[in-house]
Amino acid sequence: MDLRAVCHNWRSATDDPRNSISDSRFRPRLWIVLDEVFESDTRRLLVNTATGRFLHKELPLLRDYYVVTTSPHGLFVLADRSPPHAACVFNPLTGEIIRFTAATVPLEVQVTAAVCFDFSSPLLTLYCHSCCKMYYMTSPHSSFDTLDLECALLVYSFFRRAAGAGLVGPWWDLLRTTGMALKIYEVGQSLCVDLLKFFSDDPTEMGLANDARCFPMEFRGQKLVAIKGQHFFQVLRFESGELLYVKSILNHAIFIGHHRCLVVDADMFPLIEANCIYYTEHHGSSAHIWKYNIKDRKAERISEAADFVKRDKHFLLIGNRPFTIVQLLSSYTISIRDSELALQQTTQGADELHDI
Repeated sequence: MDLRAVCHNWRSATDDPRNSISDSRFRPRLWIVLDEVFESDTRRLLVNTATGRFLHKELPLLRDYYVVTTSPHGLFVLADRSPPHAACVFNPLTGEIIRFTAATVPLEVQVTAAVCFDFSSPLLTLYCHSCCKMYYMTSPHSSFDTLDLECALLVYSFFRRAAGAGLVGPWWDLLRTTGMALKIYEVGQSLCVDLLKFFSDDPTEMGLANDARCFPMEFRGQKLVAIKGQHFFQVLRFESGELLYVKSILNHAIFIGHHRCLVVDADMFPLIEANCIYYTEHHGSSAHIWKYNIKDRKAERISEAADFVKRDKHFLLIGNRPFTIVQLLSSYTISIRDSELALQQTTQGADELHDI
């Protein structure tokens, strides 16, 4: 797309990426938006986890919308500033927007989003953390359908985890046809873990032997599950209806947090060690970054000083910039920015009460 922008002859002979966000040639892939780093309301830092490319983007369009959240592949989910606050999906690389004109964005502070293009129309799904509801729509002209999973917390938590790793389409089909959830459930039982916390957003509690977390993800076309317990990890892949142990992830590294996880090509990022899992351990209001070597089965803390401090619900990086890439990617996994729409409505409601 950069070449297309400067080469008139090539631009004239090729399709315009702004004409269709669903065109797979122009769809963001393996990009993430680093919420920890933004210089203004309209400037964002995007990182490609496969190539190691950093891209600063000035996005003036963000002034016209409320930013609700971002998807694992770098798409923005926005809400109109005027009621009924219809949803839209924004591709920051091409400037194209898909408008869901009949869909009102829920007033939820923390939202995980997934955009799937595996069907005839884009499928937008929003996972609302506080109420355990899924809002999904199968057409840009339809309203949100709601699935309340508060009574099926394990199911909701699994799908939200999968969405946080960008796996909604593939995992949805996999679960429906093979009983993937049952296999993971059986692994949890064999480890004697607290299954109610297995997919929880809460960080693991130090000193509890049965407190573990499960993180579904994709690695080179394979479906992986990383299980984090007290000072141990298990990485498994799903193959032929079974979960098999993984001894190496080659030249890649995994970053996991209680909100999101991702896989990066370690060869493309200085200071990131291959065949390792980077994760955070929480101690009260602070958190440290740890590294676990899959081959040696050894864990070590990245630095003596705490890397994060908790303020309200969020873990924020400590220290002066520039932050290391390990810190930035770890921050991506444990922090989700609040929905601007929900915050605006909360502020507006407080102001109205003050005026009474």
